[in-house]
Amino acid sequence: MFTGLGLGGHEEEVYLQLLTTPGGSVQWIGARSGLTTTQVTAALESLAANGLVDRSAALPAVWSAAPPDVALEELLLRREGELRRARRRITELMRAYRRGGPGAEAGELVEVITGRDSVAELWRSLQLDVRDRLRILDRPPCVRRFDPETELAVLQRGVEMHVVYESRALRDPDRLAEIRSFARAGEQARVLPDLPLELALVDDRLAVLQVSAGSELPSVLLVRPSSLLDALVGLFELYWSHAMRLPATATADAGVTPEDHRHRQLLTLLAAGLTDESIARQLGVSPRTVQRWVRELMDRFGARTRFQAGIQAARADLL
Repeated sequence: MFTGLGLGGHEEEVYLQLLTTPGGSVQWIGARSGLTTTQVTAALESLAANGLVDRSAALPAVWSAAPPDVALEELLLRREGELRRARRRITELMRAYRRGGPGAEAGELVEVITGRDSVAELWRSLQLDVRDRLRILDRPPCVRRFDPETELAVLQRGVEMHVVYESRALRDPDRLAEIRSFARAGEQARVLPDLPLELALVDDRLAVLQVSAGSELPSVLLVRPSSLLDALVGLFELYWSHAMRLPATATADAGVTPEDHRHRQLLTLLAAGLTDESIARQLGVSPRTVQRWVRELMDRFGARTRFQAGIQAARADLL
């Protein structure tokens, strides 16, 4: 039962014996299991190191089993982490192997990763390994597999995350809700009507660049430190500087006037590229009211277009 968790038959037998009683000594366990004192002692030490058994505080010679729903789950999570690290190590070994082949010097700078599962595993490992900063151009449809829990864990580690979303990403209410949850967790999110590509920059060490959009077999380029990586960093900063800041939430904040709150909601939906009719349905008003609110917003900031109004609103810290 426990082989996949890195435990042997003796550890399993001892743990199962202790599950049936409030506590037992080495001799009692040996008598019940048929194991020698040396085997029981070694098994108990291994189980204790993995958090599966404990000594009694009052009677040090008595051992008891930890609840399996907690202890085994924690052990399983540790094993999963070890497997992920082993998988990343295999990837590193393959890169070393390729470096030893013909044309290895040029191949060190850019590597092609093909296949949905391979791309997903690469993206997950990069998120787990990021140290200081993650910068993303998010252009749907995304070739990487999206994992909200992993991104929230990255933010909780204090990693600085800057993301520019193409407006199409905000049209799905569920996706928009996720993006707002990331913003509340610390992600700095901005939006542009169009993006040229999907890109992720991991610290200043690596870049992941989509090969082509809409292909049946997803592929990405893994770019290492080079003039190409420097150019991709410059490309991101250019789009970041022109993007409109995205409100973190559509709920009213303390100290925000009803007009500013309404403008925040309106700007979020405009940034998503929704029509006046769609915005009206979401806000529960008429299209004519939406058009009036948009005109008020443009007049307020002296903007000639809706997007200019969004830029001016961001500069005024409305967003």
